[in-house]
Amino acid sequence: MLSIQKVNIATLYNRNEEYKSCNRETDREDGSKIQKFKDLLHQHIIPINELIHLAWSGVPSELRSTVWRLLLKYQSPNRDANLAIIERKRNMYFEMCDIYFAKNQQYDEREKKILKQISEDVKRTIPDSAIFRNPSIQIVLERILFIWNIRNPACGYVQGMNDIVSPFLIVFLSDYIDIDTTKLQFTNEKQLDCLDQRLIRQVEADSYWCLCKLLESVLDNYTNSQPGLVRFFNKFKEILSALDKKLYEHLTTSLSMELYSFIFKWSTCMLLRLFQFEVGLRLFDTLLAEEQNYFELCLFIIISILMKFSLKIQKLQYDEIMILLEKIPTREWSESDLSLCLSEAYAYQRIFSKK
Repeated sequence: MLSIQKVNIATLYNRNEEYKSCNRETDREDGSKIQKFKDLLHQHIIPINELIHLAWSGVPSELRSTVWRLLLKYQSPNRDANLAIIERKRNMYFEMCDIYFAKNQQYDEREKKILKQISEDVKRTIPDSAIFRNPSIQIVLERILFIWNIRNPACGYVQGMNDIVSPFLIVFLSDYIDIDTTKLQFTNEKQLDCLDQRLIRQVEADSYWCLCKLLESVLDNYTNSQPGLVRFFNKFKEILSALDKKLYEHLTTSLSMELYSFIFKWSTCMLLRLFQFEVGLRLFDTLLAEEQNYFELCLFIIISILMKFSLKIQKLQYDEIMILLEKIPTREWSESDLSLCLSEAYAYQRIFSKK
C-alpha cells in the first residue's frame, strides 16, 4: 500500500486555468556550480553519491558526457580503471557491428521487417533537426537500435527507443563537434565530415551501452504484454485520484482507454517528446541521477504536468482534451519550468513513498 501523508496540495501546483511560465534563471551553468562538478570529477575515486546529489538539479553542458557515463555506471568512478573498462565495452560493440552488419550480410524476413521499421522511425526522429536528417547520423542510429533488437530478444526494438538514444548521441558527439542544442543543428556542417571515423564509432558505442544501462531495469515495459506499463498506469490512476480526484474522474470518464494511450506514448520515450530537445537534456540529468527510480519519477512528472492544467482540463470535452494532450503546452517550457515541475514531482514522490 502507498503511504499517504497529509499535505496541502494547493501549495504545490498551479491553480490557474493556464500555466504561467516561471521565467527564472537556472543555475546549471553557474560558475560556482561548474567548479563543484569539476572538483568531484578530478578526484581519484569520484564520490558517486555526491555527484548524484549535484547532478539531480542539472549538469553543466560541458561536463554532461562524463557525468552521464558515471551516473549510468558505464564509466568507472576509479580513474585508473576507467579507460580500460570503456575500451573493452567499445570493442565489444565494434565486434557486434562486424557480426550483424558484415558486408553482404543476409537477414531473415523477421530481421528485414525490424530493420525497415527502425529505418522508418529513425527518419521520423526529430525530423525538423538538420542533425537527425544527416544520413551518417541516421545510419548510426539504425545500427544502435538494430543491435539492441538482436541482443534483447525478449522485448526487441520498440518505438520510442529511437527518442531515448538521441540525447546520448548528441551529448557524446558534442565533445568533438560544436552543436547548437537549442536549434539542434551543427554550427558547422563540415565538422562532422572532417571528424575522425574512430571518434564517431566511439560515440556510437557509448550511446549504445548507455541505452542498455538505462533500459535494463524497465525491460518489462517493452515486452509483448507490457506488465511494467500496466503497473505504471494503475499506479498513475491511484495517485492522481488521491491528489486531484476531480481531474482524475473527468479524465477517466472523458477519455477511458485513450488516457492509457497517452501515458503509454509519453512513458515509452521517457517523456522526451513532451519537451524541446534542450529541455529534454535537462530532464535526463535528473532521471539519470535517480538511478533505479527514474521511471517512477516519470510517473510523478506526468502527474505534475497534468495537475498544472487541471482546472482547464476539467472544463473541456473529449475532443478538446484530445487536442490539448496531443499538443501538450510543455513543448514551450523552459528549463526553469521543468525544474519547478521536477521539484513538485519529487514532493509527490516523497508523499507516496512506500513504507
